[in-house]
Amino acid sequence: MMRHRHLDVGEGTPPQALGAAAIDDLLDRGDLEDWRPLLAEVRRDPWGAVAGRVLQLVEHHPMYGTARLWRSWIEEQRSAAPAPHAGEALRTLRRARGLTQRQVAERLEMTQPEISKLERRRDVRLSTARAYIGALGGRMGVVARFDDGEVELEERAGRGQAPT
Repeated sequence: MMRHRHLDVGEGTPPQALGAAAIDDLLDRGDLEDWRPLLAEVRRDPWGAVAGRVLQLVEHHPMYGTARLWRSWIEEQRSAAPAPHAGEALRTLRRARGLTQRQVAERLEMTQPEISKLERRRDVRLSTARAYIGALGGRMGVVARFDDGEVELEERAGRGQAPT
């Protein structure tokens, strides 16, 4: 990993443990050798938290031509791998927030086995996803995307609501 005046990341630090500043620094100042751990993690899980973080960073901080390369490469990796089902996506969000199933269960007044079962579901009701994301500290909205634009269908906090 790279070392700069403002950032000191130990060699062998897994990409999942890197904060946004470290990944931003790697993307902006790194070379292919520095990028190898990121590339390997994105290839392993193109729908995972690291790939998502890289996409967010390149979207909000275009870098000397590499932003377009990273975006297209991740899209290529994603096209070769099926998107996670709804439960897997919720589990990925929970893990990225550093929470356990038990912690989420307590916030939703559910049991840990119920959360485990929810994270294995292929299909999740919107109200359930909204409550789960609220328990993670987030907000969920529903957006319809078309070639000519987007329409936000709803925006609700959903905090503290038990899933149905």
